[in-house]
Amino acid sequence: MDWPERRSSRGAVEVNNGTLAAIHIHPVKACHRIELDHATVSSTGLKHDREWQVISNDLAPITQRQHPVMATVQPEIIPGGLRLSAPGHQTIEVARPTVADARSSSMTKTEVDVGDAGDEAGQWFSQIVGQPVRLVALVDNASLTLPKALNVAGQSIAFGDIGPVVVASNASLEWLLERSSEPFTMDRFRPNLVVDAPDPFVEDEWDRFSVGAASLKQAMPWPRCAVPQVDQESGERHREPAKVLKQYRWCQASTGISELIDALMVNSVLFGIGCSIAEPGTVITVGDAVIVDETRTPLIPSPLA
Repeated sequence: MDWPERRSSRGAVEVNNGTLAAIHIHPVKACHRIELDHATVSSTGLKHDREWQVISNDLAPITQRQHPVMATVQPEIIPGGLRLSAPGHQTIEVARPTVADARSSSMTKTEVDVGDAGDEAGQWFSQIVGQPVRLVALVDNASLTLPKALNVAGQSIAFGDIGPVVVASNASLEWLLERSSEPFTMDRFRPNLVVDAPDPFVEDEWDRFSVGAASLKQAMPWPRCAVPQVDQESGERHREPAKVLKQYRWCQASTGISELIDALMVNSVLFGIGCSIAEPGTVITVGDAVIVDETRTPLIPSPLA
């Protein structure tokens, strides 16, 4: 594919490094995605992304790491809250809490005040995962401020792990699929922004770039846990993409950011990049151009090198 050029406000010609191919949000952390044609940038990433979370009695988040069946829960955004459906369960509607009457912990053990969504929602999710849980949501534009050693994006987040948004490339996915022992799809990686880029893994080099009118800054390459092994339609666990990632995307290099970040990155597999995004209120649309303003040396060499 030939990537067109555009002229910047300074008059210089900039090379179009790709296009935005898909937008995904996950209103309830660990549950099914919603695919959008356009999305609004918020102070924590994309509007409606990971603003709800299921938690256990000890406040810890419930995810597909422990309960792959969470992938089969389909949220739908409705006025004032969510509609939730799952195979074999009655569909329910849940009002967005307006009062912070509970606490929740994130994957990084950062605690935040939240609103409890009520007994019906808690019982509904408890039946799905097979243990007592509650559904909670951020209220009053609340967000998580990570500890300095983890706040690599320099931006508050919702219930995402560290970065406000995750960007992944179709070219990188296709390169892995050609070498994989079984098929898998992009939704396994649960990215927010999927781009069509000219070459596999070129996104690792993007430091500062724009998607449409939104400005992004790479915070870190994205380490991967066991969640990409979960089929996001059936909730079944598979061997891939862990095998092919371990063969081609294994990281043993120190980031130089902090010991906590190195603990996440070293001896992990990488796919995609975690980024900050600005400005709140900006709207991005599928088909928007990706323009790279500054590049960096990738943490691990491209397998194409």
